[in-house]
Amino acid sequence: MPNRSTPLVPLTALLLLAGCAKADVAKNTDTAAAAAATAGSVAPAIVNIVATDYRFDAPDTISAGLVSLRLVNNGKEMHHVQLVRITGGKTYAELMDGMKNAPPGSPPPPWVETVGGPNVPGSADGQIVTQELTPGSYAMLCFIPSPDGMPHVMKGMSHALTVVPATGPAATVPTADVTVSMSDYAWEVSTPITAGKHVFRLVNTAAQDHEMVIVRLNPGKTMMDFAQWAEKQVGPPPAVPVGGTAGMPKGVVAYVPLEFTPGEYAMLCFIPDAKDGKPHVAHGMMKAFTVS
Repeated sequence: MPNRSTPLVPLTALLLLAGCAKADVAKNTDTAAAAAATAGSVAPAIVNIVATDYRFDAPDTISAGLVSLRLVNNGKEMHHVQLVRITGGKTYAELMDGMKNAPPGSPPPPWVETVGGPNVPGSADGQIVTQELTPGSYAMLCFIPSPDGMPHVMKGMSHALTVVPATGPAATVPTADVTVSMSDYAWEVSTPITAGKHVFRLVNTAAQDHEMVIVRLNPGKTMMDFAQWAEKQVGPPPAVPVGGTAGMPKGVVAYVPLEFTPGEYAMLCFIPDAKDGKPHVAHGMMKAFTVS
Protein backbone atom coordinates (compact mmCIF):
# COMPACT_ATOMS: atom_id res chain seq x y z
CA MET A 1 0.00 0.00 0.00
CA PRO A 2 1.40 3.41 -0.92
CA ASN A 3 2.07 6.19 1.54
CA ARG A 4 -0.63 8.39 3.01
CA SER A 5 -0.83 10.73 0.04
CA THR A 6 -1.45 7.96 -2.47
CA PRO A 7 -4.81 6.29 -3.25
CA LEU A 8 -5.82 3.26 -1.21
CA VAL A 9 -5.69 0.89 -4.17
CA PRO A 10 -2.26 1.13 -5.88
CA LEU A 11 -2.04 0.85 -9.64
CA THR A 12 0.29 -2.08 -9.32
CA ALA A 13 -3.08 -3.84 -9.35
CA LEU A 14 -3.17 -3.11 -13.09
CA LEU A 15 -0.75 -5.95 -13.71
CA LEU A 16 -3.31 -8.47 -14.93
CA LEU A 17 -1.77 -10.99 -17.29
CA ALA A 18 -2.89 -14.37 -18.60
CA GLY A 19 -1.94 -17.78 -17.26
CA CYS A 20 -1.60 -18.06 -13.47
CA ALA A 21 1.15 -20.41 -12.38
CA LYS A 22 0.27 -23.56 -10.46
CA ALA A 23 2.72 -25.05 -7.98
CA ASP A 24 3.17 -27.24 -4.94
CA VAL A 25 5.24 -25.31 -2.41
CA ALA A 26 6.85 -28.50 -1.14
CA LYS A 27 8.44 -29.02 -4.55
CA ASN A 28 9.81 -25.52 -4.93
CA THR A 29 13.55 -24.94 -5.07
CA ASP A 30 14.85 -22.69 -2.33
CA THR A 31 16.25 -20.05 -4.65
CA ALA A 32 16.80 -17.40 -2.03
CA ALA A 33 18.58 -19.76 0.32
CA ALA A 34 20.83 -20.95 -2.48
CA ALA A 35 21.70 -17.35 -3.29
CA ALA A 36 22.62 -16.69 0.32
CA ALA A 37 24.45 -19.90 1.06
CA THR A 38 28.15 -19.62 1.78
CA ALA A 39 30.33 -21.57 4.17
CA GLY A 40 29.08 -21.00 7.69
CA SER A 41 26.21 -18.73 6.65
CA VAL A 42 22.62 -18.88 7.85
CA ALA A 43 20.05 -18.68 5.06
CA PRO A 44 17.01 -16.44 5.58
CA ALA A 45 13.91 -18.26 6.78
CA ILE A 46 11.43 -19.09 4.04
CA VAL A 47 7.86 -17.88 4.54
CA ASN A 48 5.65 -19.77 2.09
CA ILE A 49 2.54 -17.93 0.93
CA VAL A 50 0.05 -19.77 -1.28
CA ALA A 51 -2.47 -17.64 -3.14
CA THR A 52 -5.83 -18.94 -4.35
CA ASP A 53 -9.00 -17.14 -5.41
CA TYR A 54 -9.41 -15.22 -3.03
CA ARG A 55 -7.26 -16.04 -0.01
CA PHE A 56 -3.73 -16.42 1.26
CA ASP A 57 -2.57 -19.55 3.05
CA ALA A 58 0.37 -18.39 5.13
CA PRO A 59 1.76 -18.56 8.66
CA ASP A 60 0.12 -16.39 11.30
CA THR A 61 3.40 -15.72 13.13
CA ILE A 62 7.03 -15.53 11.98
CA SER A 63 10.32 -14.33 13.49
CA ALA A 64 11.79 -10.92 12.76
CA GLY A 65 14.98 -10.39 10.83
CA LEU A 66 15.96 -11.15 7.27
CA VAL A 67 13.22 -13.36 5.79
CA SER A 68 12.35 -14.65 2.34
CA LEU A 69 8.69 -14.25 1.38
CA ARG A 70 7.79 -16.75 -1.34
CA LEU A 71 4.50 -16.32 -3.17
CA VAL A 72 3.11 -19.24 -5.14
CA ASN A 73 -0.08 -18.74 -7.12
CA ASN A 74 -2.53 -21.65 -7.17
CA GLY A 75 -5.44 -19.49 -8.25
CA LYS A 76 -6.98 -18.91 -11.64
CA GLU A 77 -6.41 -15.16 -11.38
CA MET A 78 -3.21 -13.21 -10.87
CA HIS A 79 -2.16 -12.38 -7.29
CA HIS A 80 0.55 -10.48 -5.46
CA VAL A 81 1.38 -9.68 -1.82
CA GLN A 82 1.46 -6.08 -0.70
CA LEU A 83 2.82 -6.30 2.82
CA VAL A 84 1.98 -3.45 5.17
CA ARG A 85 2.85 -2.78 8.82
CA ILE A 86 0.11 -1.66 11.20
CA THR A 87 1.33 0.90 13.75
CA GLY A 88 -0.09 3.23 16.39
CA GLY A 89 -1.63 0.45 18.43
CA LYS A 90 -4.14 -0.25 15.67
CA THR A 91 -5.21 -3.75 14.68
CA TYR A 92 -5.66 -5.83 11.56
CA ALA A 93 -9.43 -5.79 12.15
CA GLU A 94 -9.42 -1.99 12.26
CA LEU A 95 -7.49 -1.87 9.00
CA MET A 96 -9.92 -4.17 7.22
CA ASP A 97 -12.97 -2.36 8.58
CA GLY A 98 -11.50 0.95 7.47
CA MET A 99 -10.84 -0.30 3.96
CA LYS A 100 -14.39 -1.60 3.61
CA ASN A 101 -15.88 1.73 4.64
CA ALA A 102 -13.46 4.06 2.83
CA PRO A 103 -14.58 5.76 -0.41
CA PRO A 104 -12.71 4.62 -3.55
CA GLY A 105 -9.40 6.42 -3.94
CA SER A 106 -9.13 7.33 -0.27
CA PRO A 107 -5.59 7.55 1.12
CA PRO A 108 -4.58 4.91 3.65
CA PRO A 109 -4.56 5.94 7.30
CA PRO A 110 -1.30 7.39 8.67
CA TRP A 111 -0.79 4.30 10.86
CA VAL A 112 -0.30 2.01 7.86
CA GLU A 113 3.24 1.66 6.50
CA THR A 114 4.18 0.07 3.19
CA VAL A 115 6.77 -2.69 3.57
CA GLY A 116 7.15 -4.51 0.24
CA GLY A 117 6.45 -8.10 -0.73
CA PRO A 118 6.50 -10.30 -3.84
CA ASN A 119 4.78 -9.14 -6.99
CA VAL A 120 3.02 -11.38 -9.55
CA PRO A 121 5.04 -14.62 -9.93
CA GLY A 122 6.54 -15.27 -13.32
CA SER A 123 6.81 -19.04 -12.96
CA ALA A 124 5.42 -22.04 -11.11
CA ASP A 125 8.34 -21.77 -8.68
CA GLY A 126 6.81 -18.56 -7.36
CA GLN A 127 8.36 -15.18 -6.61
CA ILE A 128 10.72 -14.66 -3.68
CA VAL A 129 11.51 -11.34 -2.05
CA THR A 130 14.04 -11.29 0.79
CA GLN A 131 13.97 -8.32 3.14
CA GLU A 132 14.29 -7.27 6.76
CA LEU A 133 11.14 -7.33 8.91
CA THR A 134 10.89 -5.77 12.35
CA PRO A 135 8.59 -7.04 15.11
CA GLY A 136 5.02 -5.86 14.87
CA SER A 137 1.59 -6.38 13.36
CA TYR A 138 1.34 -6.77 9.58
CA ALA A 139 -1.19 -7.52 6.86
CA MET A 140 -0.81 -9.30 3.52
CA LEU A 141 -3.07 -7.70 0.92
CA CYS A 142 -3.81 -8.35 -2.76
CA PHE A 143 -4.94 -5.28 -4.69
CA ILE A 144 -5.13 -6.91 -8.12
CA PRO A 145 -8.69 -6.60 -9.46
CA SER A 146 -10.89 -9.36 -10.80
CA PRO A 147 -12.51 -9.01 -14.23
CA ASP A 148 -15.40 -7.23 -12.49
CA GLY A 149 -12.98 -4.51 -11.39
CA MET A 150 -13.13 -5.28 -7.67
CA PRO A 151 -9.73 -5.58 -5.96
CA HIS A 152 -9.12 -9.01 -4.47
CA VAL A 153 -8.66 -7.52 -1.01
CA MET A 154 -12.29 -6.44 -1.10
CA LYS A 155 -13.21 -10.08 -1.74
CA GLY A 156 -11.46 -11.15 1.42
CA MET A 157 -7.96 -11.67 0.07
CA SER A 158 -5.93 -10.59 3.09
CA HIS A 159 -4.06 -12.27 5.90
CA ALA A 160 -2.93 -11.07 9.33
CA LEU A 161 0.72 -11.62 10.19
CA THR A 162 2.49 -11.11 13.50
CA VAL A 163 6.28 -10.71 13.46
CA VAL A 164 7.87 -11.56 16.81
CA PRO A 165 11.43 -10.86 18.00
CA ALA A 166 13.99 -13.29 16.61
CA THR A 167 15.75 -15.76 18.90
CA GLY A 168 18.16 -17.49 16.51
CA PRO A 169 21.28 -16.34 14.69
CA ALA A 170 21.03 -13.54 12.15
CA ALA A 171 20.64 -14.64 8.54
CA THR A 172 23.18 -13.86 5.85
CA VAL A 173 22.27 -11.31 3.21
CA PRO A 174 21.87 -12.91 -0.25
CA THR A 175 24.67 -12.35 -2.73
CA ALA A 176 23.40 -10.05 -5.46
CA ASP A 177 24.95 -9.60 -8.89
CA VAL A 178 22.67 -6.78 -10.10
CA THR A 179 21.83 -3.62 -8.15
CA VAL A 180 18.76 -1.61 -9.12
CA SER A 181 18.06 1.80 -7.57
CA MET A 182 14.61 3.39 -7.80
CA SER A 183 14.21 7.16 -7.74
CA ASP A 184 11.56 9.68 -8.77
CA TYR A 185 11.10 8.61 -11.61
CA ALA A 186 13.91 6.48 -12.95
CA TRP A 187 15.73 3.19 -12.70
CA GLU A 188 19.50 2.83 -12.36
CA VAL A 189 20.78 -0.65 -13.16
CA SER A 190 24.36 -1.47 -12.20
CA THR A 191 25.11 -3.84 -15.08
CA PRO A 192 23.49 -5.12 -18.28
CA ILE A 193 21.07 -7.96 -17.56
CA THR A 194 22.05 -11.20 -19.27
CA ALA A 195 20.22 -14.47 -19.82
CA GLY A 196 20.15 -16.83 -16.86
CA LYS A 197 19.57 -16.53 -13.12
CA HIS A 198 20.31 -13.36 -11.19
CA VAL A 199 19.73 -11.91 -7.74
CA PHE A 200 18.70 -8.25 -7.79
CA ARG A 201 19.48 -5.95 -4.89
CA LEU A 202 16.63 -3.46 -5.16
CA VAL A 203 16.72 -0.24 -3.16
CA ASN A 204 14.29 2.67 -3.10
CA THR A 205 16.21 5.95 -2.80
CA ALA A 206 13.18 8.14 -3.57
CA ALA A 207 10.86 9.98 -1.23
CA GLN A 208 7.86 8.14 -2.65
CA ASP A 209 6.95 4.46 -2.68
CA HIS A 210 7.93 2.49 -5.77
CA GLU A 211 7.45 -1.04 -7.02
CA MET A 212 9.32 -3.15 -9.56
CA VAL A 213 7.23 -4.87 -12.21
CA ILE A 214 9.27 -6.73 -14.83
CA VAL A 215 7.57 -8.14 -17.91
CA ARG A 216 8.80 -9.94 -21.02
CA LEU A 217 7.38 -8.19 -24.06
CA ASN A 218 5.66 -10.20 -26.74
CA PRO A 219 7.26 -10.00 -30.23
CA GLY A 220 6.68 -6.61 -31.81
CA LYS A 221 5.34 -5.04 -28.60
CA THR A 222 6.82 -2.16 -26.64
CA MET A 223 6.80 -1.08 -23.02
CA MET A 224 4.43 1.73 -24.03
CA ASP A 225 2.05 -0.88 -25.43
CA PHE A 226 2.03 -2.57 -22.05
CA ALA A 227 1.66 0.67 -20.10
CA GLN A 228 -1.31 1.67 -22.26
CA TRP A 229 -2.87 -1.79 -22.04
CA ALA A 230 -2.61 -1.67 -18.25
CA GLU A 231 -4.93 1.35 -18.11
CA LYS A 232 -8.00 -0.57 -19.32
CA GLN A 233 -6.80 -4.17 -19.75
CA VAL A 234 -8.75 -4.66 -22.97
CA GLY A 235 -7.67 -7.54 -25.20
CA PRO A 236 -4.71 -9.87 -24.75
CA PRO A 237 -1.79 -8.46 -22.75
CA PRO A 238 1.29 -7.48 -24.77
CA ALA A 239 3.66 -9.01 -22.20
CA VAL A 240 4.02 -11.78 -19.63
CA PRO A 241 5.18 -11.36 -16.03
CA VAL A 242 8.72 -12.12 -14.91
CA GLY A 243 8.43 -11.02 -11.28
CA GLY A 244 9.30 -8.16 -9.00
CA THR A 245 8.27 -6.48 -5.78
CA ALA A 246 5.19 -4.72 -4.49
CA GLY A 247 5.34 -1.14 -3.19
CA MET A 248 8.45 -0.30 -1.16
CA PRO A 249 9.07 2.89 0.86
CA LYS A 250 12.23 4.98 0.89
CA GLY A 251 15.28 3.24 2.29
CA VAL A 252 13.97 -0.31 2.04
CA VAL A 253 16.27 -2.87 0.45
CA ALA A 254 14.99 -6.13 -1.05
CA TYR A 255 16.73 -9.07 -2.72
CA VAL A 256 14.88 -10.59 -5.66
CA PRO A 257 15.93 -13.76 -7.52
CA LEU A 258 14.90 -13.61 -11.19
CA GLU A 259 15.55 -15.66 -14.30
CA PHE A 260 15.71 -14.31 -17.85
CA THR A 261 15.69 -15.81 -21.32
CA PRO A 262 16.80 -13.83 -24.38
CA GLY A 263 14.24 -11.27 -25.45
CA GLU A 264 12.84 -7.79 -24.95
CA TYR A 265 11.80 -6.71 -21.44
CA ALA A 266 10.45 -3.74 -19.54
CA MET A 267 10.75 -2.54 -15.95
CA LEU A 268 7.82 -0.42 -14.76
CA CYS A 269 6.25 1.21 -11.71
CA PHE A 270 2.46 1.72 -11.54
CA ILE A 271 2.28 3.23 -8.05
CA PRO A 272 0.17 6.44 -8.11
CA ASP A 273 2.11 9.67 -7.73
CA ALA A 274 1.74 11.55 -4.47
CA LYS A 275 1.21 14.87 -6.28
CA ASP A 276 -1.20 14.15 -9.11
CA GLY A 277 -2.34 10.55 -8.61
CA LYS A 278 -1.09 9.47 -12.02
CA PRO A 279 0.83 6.17 -12.20
CA HIS A 280 4.58 6.61 -12.14
CA VAL A 281 4.82 5.20 -15.67
CA ALA A 282 3.05 8.39 -16.76
CA HIS A 283 6.00 10.28 -15.26
CA GLY A 284 8.43 8.20 -17.28
CA MET A 285 9.20 5.49 -14.74
CA MET A 286 9.62 2.63 -17.18
CA LYS A 287 12.74 1.19 -18.70
CA ALA A 288 13.11 -1.11 -21.70
CA PHE A 289 16.03 -3.51 -21.86
CA THR A 290 17.24 -6.36 -24.03
CA VAL A 291 18.47 -9.69 -22.66
CA SER A 292 20.83 -11.56 -24.95
